Amino acid sequence: MESQCKRRREQVSAPAEDLLTSLQDDLLISILSFLPIKQRVALSAVCSRFRSLLPFIPRLDAFRLDVVQPSGGVDISQQFTFPSALIRQCHIVFHEVTELPIPLGQLLVGELIEVGVEDLILETSGYRKWFNLREICSFFGIKSLRNLSLRRIVVGGFGNRLLRSTIAFTTLLTSLKMDRCILGIYGGFSFLRSFLASSSPFLETLHFIFCTELYVSMSNLTIRSPSIKHLVLLHNVPYIRTIDVCCPKLESLTVNVATDLRIEAPKVQHASLLLRLNPPVDPPDALTKLFGTAFRSVFAWLMLNSSTTPNGLATENEIDRIVSRKDKDDVVIFKLDFNLKDQSSTMIFTQFLKKCHYNIDNEFNIHVGPAHIQDYQLLHHGSTDVVELIKLRMIMPEKTFRGFLSNQKEMEEEIKQMGLRKLKSRISRDQFDDVLASNESLVEVSSSIANCIEMKF
Repeated sequence: MESQCKRRREQVSAPAEDLLTSLQDDLLISILSFLPIKQRVALSAVCSRFRSLLPFIPRLDAFRLDVVQPSGGVDISQQFTFPSALIRQCHIVFHEVTELPIPLGQLLVGELIEVGVEDLILETSGYRKWFNLREICSFFGIKSLRNLSLRRIVVGGFGNRLLRSTIAFTTLLTSLKMDRCILGIYGGFSFLRSFLASSSPFLETLHFIFCTELYVSMSNLTIRSPSIKHLVLLHNVPYIRTIDVCCPKLESLTVNVATDLRIEAPKVQHASLLLRLNPPVDPPDALTKLFGTAFRSVFAWLMLNSSTTPNGLATENEIDRIVSRKDKDDVVIFKLDFNLKDQSSTMIFTQFLKKCHYNIDNEFNIHVGPAHIQDYQLLHHGSTDVVELIKLRMIMPEKTFRGFLSNQKEMEEEIKQMGLRKLKSRISRDQFDDVLASNESLVEVSSSIANCIEMKF
């Protein structure tokens, strides 16, 4: 009896033969291919042999899933078919589907967790349609997720408990973009406030574009974040009168020009203003109204960018991001670029800030780079030897642009003379003569944006 126990102890203490890792690579890869993606990745974390085989796991850079309401009693969950591979970016588009039952939402989240998605885009198809994402808390809970974009999604029905649980999962996100979403019934702007209050340490990009806030009455919005570098904050409601942004690492900002605008972004050195004039008129008349003292724009956006050439709205596609097609067909849009390190440029920038909102009692306090711009600036000539020409783009409806082309030479000369008068008012006589002597083209048709005229002054 004692000898049997001794043999049993010896068998237990003897090292077991590792038959799995002793297999050839091709056979081992074949066996691992039968495991779910998540388990394959988990095995690679505990065994160096498996880790060396990790690159052989199938990977997709991007995958798109279209969810359509089925007919004939087909189960919609059959559409949730993901390839057996790791997926970096997943783009899910909902067609004619208003919302998913909770079990199907959980099934979809489970599939996304399985493929280790990093970039997730959820979008509703159709200009006037929205998808009700009741399971938003579960989507935030995907731990591999780093970038989340919501387009025309209803993020609503939050109670306090659900809102807190949602925010708790956001600490690993580096980017959150919400475009034309609906926030309510209990969420509203409290979603944005709570998200920022969570102090997500890795969040660098936050876009909040033309979202609708239901049942919310507030007049100020404060954005304070130690990590945000790129911020887009656009709203289409008039009751937000004060915007206060304090982001020490901020590099680019697009925001509505509010009645009271406070920005502290020490890394930013350039600024742009996007204004719109309705109804459209021919380009010289539009410039007269823009430069005139009576100009008012209900819709005005301020863009700050730290790059040498502001690129926040450098291409037509970027302009389309915040200007609807209808607006582009109905209004003249002005985009002006400013160098905030140049005194003369800052003075012109200040003048436009004072008159670019429907409320004449604007106040602004902007700390950018070496400049501190307040609501009052002395009118002075530039003190530097180099003249910073301000670049202006006029994007107009096609019909208005065709009118310009039919009389291009005369209109270009009128625009040029108007720009020279504006330039002469802000620089010295010698500097003005130098600009004339340089023969630099001050007016030209843009080659990068359709129906656009560029001028410098």
